[in-house]
Amino acid sequence: MAQEFLSDSIGLARPSSESEMPDREPIRFLIIGTREGVMEEIKNFFAIGFAQVDEWSPLTPLPKTDLVMTILIRYRKGHSSDSSTRKSGR
Repeated sequence: MAQEFLSDSIGLARPSSESEMPDREPIRFLIIGTREGVMEEIKNFFAIGFAQVDEWSPLTPLPKTDLVMTILIRYRKGHSSDSSTRKSGR
C-alpha cells in the first residue's frame, strides 16, 4: 500500500499541472486548528514517519478566526476510474 504513494519531497520535480501526469492522483491532507495545535500535529506526523515538516505548506490564517491551515499533497499511482473494472466487496 505504501508503494502506491510517490514522494513529493523538496527537491524532486513536481508536475506544473495535474494534466501533465495523468498516471498520478493527488491526495490532499489538510490540517486546520490553532497555530499551536497544527504545529503539534505536524510534529506528530513527522515522529511517526508520515511526512517531513517541510513538506507541509506554510501556515495560512483563516479569515475572521484564530485558526490556521496547512496542506500536504502526496501523489499516488493512478488507477482506472472505470467502475466496471472495480470488484464489489459484497
